Amino acid sequence: LYVVEFKAGRNDLFYVAENSGMSLKTGDLVIVEADRGRDLGKITNDSITPQQIQAMQAQQAEIAAIQAQQDGSGGGGSGGHRAPKEIHPKRIFRLAQASEIALQAVKGQDEIKAMMVCQTKVRQKRLPMEVVDAEYQWDRRKLTFYFVAERRIDFRELVRDLFKIYKTRIWMYAVSP
Repeated sequence: LYVVEFKAGRNDLFYVAENSGMSLKTGDLVIVEADRGRDLGKITNDSITPQQIQAMQAQQAEIAAIQAQQDGSGGGGSGGHRAPKEIHPKRIFRLAQASEIALQAVKGQDEIKAMMVCQTKVRQKRLPMEVVDAEYQWDRRKLTFYFVAERRIDFRELVRDLFKIYKTRIWMYAVSP
């Protein structure tokens, strides 16, 4: 089993199919199974043990508990706060190719632009929240905006506006300040 890290320190557990013949190590960039698509991440642990998995689960549960205590963290099924849950490993498809890695720079620039557009929309709608980051899934089937807010916010209209612009799934994810 492998731990793969993405933008903003987000990480998850992944496996390689037994007959794949892939030899992966820490630091490798890989294309992995993601939410209804594929993502590109970096292997940060290439030999995780069951005890380490339990520690990772405990850490994720602790983060979820902290977010749940904060008044208004998350938002209506948007992935903002999550109950402690089992970790289900997803598949590593292959090593990332040089051309795919090169696209990361363009993706990073597009994420900065998307964050600025979202910040503008938040100001226009006078929503009491601060958008602090944006992240495209590698295949661009999902765009996640990370935000900080002191209380629960109804941002359904904001999400609809962002969907009209980007024509992809929009997720709003509450983060700690």
